[in-house]
Amino acid sequence: MAEQWIPAAKALELLNNETRLTSALRSGILKANGALINSSDIDTAKNPIPLKFWENDRYHEFHADWQNDYFSNVIDGTIEMYVWGLTIELSGLLQMLPAEERGLIARGFSVAGDPDWLPAIDARRLCYSIVNPTNAALWLLEQARLGFVTARTVKAEMKRAAYDNHCVWSEREWDIPVWFWENFTKISSSRQNWETGQFSGNGHGPRGSGELILNGVHFHATTLRRLTGQADDTPVEAPASIEGQDKKGRKPSYDWNAATSAIWGSIHRGEFKPELQADVELALIKHLQRGDKEPAESSVRPYAKYIFDEYQKP
Repeated sequence: MAEQWIPAAKALELLNNETRLTSALRSGILKANGALINSSDIDTAKNPIPLKFWENDRYHEFHADWQNDYFSNVIDGTIEMYVWGLTIELSGLLQMLPAEERGLIARGFSVAGDPDWLPAIDARRLCYSIVNPTNAALWLLEQARLGFVTARTVKAEMKRAAYDNHCVWSEREWDIPVWFWENFTKISSSRQNWETGQFSGNGHGPRGSGELILNGVHFHATTLRRLTGQADDTPVEAPASIEGQDKKGRKPSYDWNAATSAIWGSIHRGEFKPELQADVELALIKHLQRGDKEPAESSVRPYAKYIFDEYQKP
């Protein structure tokens, strides 16, 4: 299983209890990685932190500076050890939190919950403004092969061959390199499902040969908007020619100013008290919904972020 690692300061912010966090690391409930320096060796690679590092003894005190990412201790009474670049496994942290909160928190650490990134389907739609919609996917893939777009996937895993259950390697929140687009998106040996964001292909790369499967592909919104000559805050809407068109050929549009005012009005009257940005996103979608048509989640996200950020200010 691919593990996602988060910075030590974020882990402390999540649990909001330094004693509990340190105890979990000391007992082995949580795993941690970091760059190590000790009195006999230097290793700047990401290594598992030994359990002894978290212990206190009668002569030496464990020192932790969570915000500045600096930790030190003495192991076995003689070995001085220093750690920086500390990261902690997210899956273990989530198990220490209430079950009903885990999904939203996990999404908050993912590209899937970051408004700066567009899901694959919305990224393709954004290209409709400069290329024929039927060619948008091919155009976007070509830009990726040229290194002109930035993409990240929630999960990547390499298998030796299709239908082989053996996983050679896997990663979460993987920044997709150019070699993936060059070697694993050939028409004859790859598949791209833009609706679900699953891209897969057979090929060869620096990390081996086989079938590379990406789940939850997202594209950096600002990079793609500038590449397509659009403003950084341009909402992503499906064009009428692809996802519905009335008799006069007008594209579906949404009154964002009216929707934003309506949400602010409900907050002001005490009718709506959002706890998460996702609550505001859902409220905007419901307000703008017309029959079976509604704005994409990525379209409402910038407006929801603005509202929620202002709402949280003291």
